[in-house]
Amino acid sequence: MKSIGDIQLFLLFLGGTICALIFLFSSIVRYQSVIRKQALLHIECVTSLLLFADYFSYVFQESTTTVGYFVIRTVNFLLFFLLYVELLGLNRYLRTFVYETRKGGALRFNLINICAYVGMAAILINLFTGHIYFIDENNIYHRGPFFLLSFIAPLFIYVIILSVIIEYRKIFPKLIFISLLTFALLPLTCSVIQVLFYGLSLMNLSIGFCAIILFALSLIDQNFFLMQIACREKASGLPNAYGFIIEVVRRKENGRLTDYNALHFDIKRMGLINRKYGGDAGSEIIVKYALKLRESMAEDEVLGRLGGNFFVALVRKENTQDFLKQLAHTDITINLPNGSGTEVVTMSSVAGIYGIESNDIDPNQIMNNVSMAGNIAKHMKRKPYVFLTPELQKEINEIRSLQDLIPKCMATGEFKPYYQPKVDISDNSLCGAEALVRWEHEGNVVLPSHFISVLEQNENICALDFYMLECVCRDIRSWLDAGKTPPTISVNFSRKNLGNPILAEAIHNVLLKYKIPEHLIQVEITETIDEFPIEYLKGVVLALRNYGMTTALDDFGTGSASINLIMEVPFNVLKIDKSFIDSLTEKNRRILAHIISIAQDVGSDVICEGAETEEQLSVLKNLGCTRIQGFYFDVPLTRDGFEVRIDNPKYNIVISASL
Repeated sequence: MKSIGDIQLFLLFLGGTICALIFLFSSIVRYQSVIRKQALLHIECVTSLLLFADYFSYVFQESTTTVGYFVIRTVNFLLFFLLYVELLGLNRYLRTFVYETRKGGALRFNLINICAYVGMAAILINLFTGHIYFIDENNIYHRGPFFLLSFIAPLFIYVIILSVIIEYRKIFPKLIFISLLTFALLPLTCSVIQVLFYGLSLMNLSIGFCAIILFALSLIDQNFFLMQIACREKASGLPNAYGFIIEVVRRKENGRLTDYNALHFDIKRMGLINRKYGGDAGSEIIVKYALKLRESMAEDEVLGRLGGNFFVALVRKENTQDFLKQLAHTDITINLPNGSGTEVVTMSSVAGIYGIESNDIDPNQIMNNVSMAGNIAKHMKRKPYVFLTPELQKEINEIRSLQDLIPKCMATGEFKPYYQPKVDISDNSLCGAEALVRWEHEGNVVLPSHFISVLEQNENICALDFYMLECVCRDIRSWLDAGKTPPTISVNFSRKNLGNPILAEAIHNVLLKYKIPEHLIQVEITETIDEFPIEYLKGVVLALRNYGMTTALDDFGTGSASINLIMEVPFNVLKIDKSFIDSLTEKNRRILAHIISIAQDVGSDVICEGAETEEQLSVLKNLGCTRIQGFYFDVPLTRDGFEVRIDNPKYNIVISASL
């Protein structure tokens, strides 16, 4: 049967070897904190040396050889000296956590260092005095008269370390807290036992055990940290899409999914907020808004950020109405630039809500349903939130089918331009046309109202805009090659295109591809541009002008920034929305007169849309608007139908001069 001494030797050698291997392994592993990695390497390296020194102190005990003489003195010195070096490393490791999150404990950390340096100095002095330990002429180790006093500094250091660990326990990850608590208590206990039982190395063995445990739990914490990074959005620390799905799965496994509603919401007016306060301040406002919402939620509820203005949430059904009130009105206080004070910003969101009715539903399906509900809610005016009803679910399924179908039909050429003529009623001649998209599908012509909003939800509208430009350019090229004289054709571009930094260049490149003169293409952009600052629109318009192309502001008068737009952005044409002439009241006539006058003052032409009666034409002519687009002259024409109109540009009509 092995003696206790043999077992102790084996454990010392094994522990030293394991710590040495850990040191080598840790040196090539990436940690979330470089400073923490260095402290951990310090601990593992010193622990390995400490255990090997203790091992060789027993192996060469009573050896009378020259080698034994030097080894026994060296390793005994290292046993005492390395203990303090070990404590310095542990102190360094603790500081990486405390100083990372707050400033505190500086006095105790410094006191630990001072005690360690004093202890190391005492060990160096002992080499000449032998007051702590000494080696006799037979190479045998003996405790000196002040041996017990040598334990005071390590014990005092361990007590201080224990106080730091307990005080700052909340900032340590749970696994690290357990390992540090073990590192403080176990060697402290073993040192007391070792004083009473001569010849045992309990303290050093406990340090080796604690160092191994610290590494193992640090590795687990490292993996947990990496998982957290993968599951968390950086700016807010909230779960990202992947993290949100994980939270849903956890509740599904507990059989509690049906207790919750899932919400997808989008912050309103972020374009205006970014314009007013700047992008950096806007990002700060979003994070503060999100964290304030999270504070109002129950502990088991979840708030996740998908990026930008978009969030998802898992809220208890009984708390949903309160949460929706928070979404509709939450005040955020921000610091104004240059220390000019603070300002309160009222935040609100529009939300789509999916009530979870089955615990067996796929979490990814929950995400898909609530995301689609959020998109639908975003496009519903004057509604702060929308519940996903069976009817809405049916609409979602239809939208999904359309989203899958439209790109395929675009590739097969089912989307075609129809041309609605523009007429100059001063001489009744064709003066231009607008290319309107039509979807010729399964023998039917599908109007834009059935598919444009679907395309806008996933930004396929941008692809359609350029597809239409290509089609129009091909048609113009064929007419030019046939010796015809086509008028300027206007092509619509959605406001979502304004996010493209090379939009004007991309448009011009299409014209170059088909060798189309720039004056034959006009770019129409809708007035509603809340998603992007006016500067974006102005930059595109000026860039198109530099390329020799004209631009038109579509639906003028329906938005909230009409006058500001025409003052800031040099459009060539203002297209007055048909709502002004649908009801020819005295008020509308006065508004029209002012709009036409303003347009002339800023150097823009005016075109009125939607003219359908002779009375409307007569009013517009008397107000000085002579360029008209409407069903009175032509409905949108196919390519062949418009080609006939190019060949016959005169309209045989008579407009009465009376009002």
